[in-house]
Amino acid sequence: MDCKQFSNLLDALMEGSLPEQQAAAMHRHAEECDRCASLLSLRMDCRSLDQDVEIPPSFSQGWRQMIREENGMEKSSGMKKWQRWIAVAAAFLFVVGGTMVTREDLAAPADNKARFSYAAEESMDAGAVNSNGTMARGMMYSAAPTAKMADSLAAENGANWQEKIIRNASFTIKSISFDQDLESIQALALEMGGRVEYLSTSGDKENGEMRHGSLTLRIPAEKLDAFLSGAQEIGHLTSLQQESQDVTESYYDVKARLETQQTKMERLQALLISAQDISDLIEIENSIADTQYQIDSYLGQLQNYDSKVDYSTVRVTLREIQVQEAEEISLGERMLGGLRHSLQSAGEFLRDCAVFLVAAAPWLAAGGIVIFAVVKIRKRRMKKGEKK
Repeated sequence: MDCKQFSNLLDALMEGSLPEQQAAAMHRHAEECDRCASLLSLRMDCRSLDQDVEIPPSFSQGWRQMIREENGMEKSSGMKKWQRWIAVAAAFLFVVGGTMVTREDLAAPADNKARFSYAAEESMDAGAVNSNGTMARGMMYSAAPTAKMADSLAAENGANWQEKIIRNASFTIKSISFDQDLESIQALALEMGGRVEYLSTSGDKENGEMRHGSLTLRIPAEKLDAFLSGAQEIGHLTSLQQESQDVTESYYDVKARLETQQTKMERLQALLISAQDISDLIEIENSIADTQYQIDSYLGQLQNYDSKVDYSTVRVTLREIQVQEAEEISLGERMLGGLRHSLQSAGEFLRDCAVFLVAAAPWLAAGGIVIFAVVKIRKRRMKKGEKK
């Protein structure tokens, strides 16, 4: 037996699992080899030390605690169950809240355009502008005199001023005889001296669809109350709204500005006749053009005011209903109608959610990139701390 074989069989010898012949051969080799004898003696001493010394309980508890802490660190590195629920709830609130807040802005860009047009119209009422969007030169000339003239007109005419009140109304009529009521509304408008500016109907009665009509009427302002009283006799009138706007001051302010510009036009025409220099002629003609633009603008504003004051705008919504809708509806029918309405609202809400997610996709992508970078940096710092 050589030293290599002795080293390989040493563990088995210490455990007592070697046959007697091999164990005797190893002992004989140890008597002949000092190195192997020292190795055997060291192993036997170590074994005797392990048998004499009892392992304290604190040692076992210590390494068990270390194992539990390591397992806890591994679990903490992942997302806990309650954290997942919080993340799901946050995502749900983000989608639902964002949809509720932005659904009107995303679904009705036409309303924004209408509001912009309305604001532009009001700005035109405040003061005329020329074709390139800047204030006309004639305005600078007449700003101060206009205010003085308005005050002087108010002092001179006083009670002679007629109030300029714009009155508008809107209402909804529930009808069980759609065609007859639609004709009655138009006939009533004509009887009052008004006219129908817009008419639209939708729905197919043959397929069981309830019909819907929208009308825009222009009714003489002095007969608006009589028209509303007559409309109440046609069908069940709901959602009646009336509004009044006093534009007296604005009307006569524009009228005073118009008179100022007309006076200015007379002076410019007189200067044009007496002018002899070509440069003066050109400058006067330019001033005449600007002044004529101002006059046309003010005339247009006054005509717009007169049209709105003399004729009230009435918007009518005609909605066809079934006979049982006018009578008492059973509980089951009410529940079925509520379920249909809920499903319809849910479908509309899901479509709005899809629009919101598409609109918010760039912001969500940017936020995801930032979060990913922050997590990566945090993990790197944690690894460096563990190494230290």
